[in-house]
Amino acid sequence: MNIFGLTDKGMMRKNNEDSFFLKTGSLGVFDTLMVVCDGMGGHRLGEVASSTAVHAVVSSIESEPDMNPAYVMEQAVSIANLEVRKASEEHRSFGMGTTLVTCGILGKTAYVANVGDSRLYLINKYEQSILQVTHDHSYVEEQVARGLLTRGSEEYNRKKNVITRAVGVYSEVEADQFEIDLAEGDLILLCSDGLTNMVSDEELKEIALDEERTVEERVRALVDAANGYGGRDNITVVLYDTEEVFE
Repeated sequence: MNIFGLTDKGMMRKNNEDSFFLKTGSLGVFDTLMVVCDGMGGHRLGEVASSTAVHAVVSSIESEPDMNPAYVMEQAVSIANLEVRKASEEHRSFGMGTTLVTCGILGKTAYVANVGDSRLYLINKYEQSILQVTHDHSYVEEQVARGLLTRGSEEYNRKKNVITRAVGVYSEVEADQFEIDLAEGDLILLCSDGLTNMVSDEELKEIALDEERTVEERVRALVDAANGYGGRDNITVVLYDTEEVFE
């Protein structure tokens, strides 16, 4: 199996507010689709937000007649935003929202959209490299970009969970979008911040590239690593080895 996903509540949380989806094989315009969402809004409502967003993205992509992948992604995020807002009104919880990162593969191209601080990494087995493709919509990363804060500093670590953009919070949301030409040896990793707040990029790369393990075993090892360092949040990991794209 060249793709696997897993979500875990971690060591500190009572419930899991993350959700994910993955499918290889045709779904709308894409050959493969992956989605990870990390909900917020308190007991159970974060779970509602994330699962609502995942379902909305999948349904939108599955039914969208337009064949432009970037437009399909844009529409999917907009519909997810609308559906989470509807859910928040139904539950009378106006603090409900979710991060979102999604990746659709068409041929040898990956189309990525993200809102919030759930991430997508591109990892290459031949170059032994790791690249964070998405940009965190978070207070600390925006301050780092302006030169006002140092990554890893005490203030950075204290405020790194403050996100500045989320699905479902406002009437409209803008996703960052990326188009990636895939290369032989590429793996795609989607994850919530429950992984990246616990495990360094270097360790992520080492585990993801461990070819003595199956893809499933690598995903489980990543979750175990996050829990081993304290597991302070819910952890969701999806890993896809793109080798079939080049067969």
